[in-house]
Amino acid sequence: MINRRNFLGLGLGALAVSMAPSTLSAIDFRKEKPNAWTANKVEPAIKEIFGTSQTIKGKVKLKAPDIAENGAVIPVTVSSDLAGSKVAILQDANPETLVAVFTVPKGGIIDYSVRIKMAKTGNVTAIVEENGKLYSDSKEVKVTIGGCGG
Repeated sequence: MINRRNFLGLGLGALAVSMAPSTLSAIDFRKEKPNAWTANKVEPAIKEIFGTSQTIKGKVKLKAPDIAENGAVIPVTVSSDLAGSKVAILQDANPETLVAVFTVPKGGIIDYSVRIKMAKTGNVTAIVEENGKLYSDSKEVKVTIGGCGG
């Protein structure tokens, strides 16, 4: 015999599955743009993903710490009021420059937070594409070895 709590839980679960979008699709940028992932400089990686590396400063907000005492878990947030179609996060401290690429659905809100790894001090760059134009923001993040913040 099924009790009321299990019945409600199953019913709500079924409702959630039935309301989930059935047309979700993702682009595997590692497969589609492999040269972007092996690029060891920011500019070639941007060009591989977007077709150009010309960016306009502004309209994108990149939030990252000034000093990261643990280079293995650096919180990075990219946000923008643009109606962008693609967002990329890059850094120049590791051999692989490209960190992440997001395809923004139409009407989507650009507010992505990730944790990245950086082996040493370097610049983090965020790019948002809107109508073929690239908008950017960047910030230097000092990575201290051994947790000595100074």
